[in-house]
Amino acid sequence: MPAININFIGPWRVLLGARTVAVNVESIDEARDYVETKFGPVFEKKIKSMKVGKKQSIWDNSNILLNGTNIKLLNKVTFKEGDKLDLLPRVAGG
Repeated sequence: MPAININFIGPWRVLLGARTVAVNVESIDEARDYVETKFGPVFEKKIKSMKVGKKQSIWDNSNILLNGTNIKLLNKVTFKEGDKLDLLPRVAGG
């Protein structure tokens, strides 16, 4: 099982209290499960304190990059030792 680094970028670092975590995961689903299990409760508590009504997910509110490439642009997501998975908060503007 490869060891990868999951990096929380920008406001995620402050909100979740973490910069980088090293994890052993085989698939993108395992990475998502890890993030939501480990950091989901902290995220939900902070979101509730901001009076955001609906349930939120870190993963669903992030742009996710594997070694700098958006995972939505990849045909298949596979991990190898030392990969970097970056989670950046989604932003919108007008």
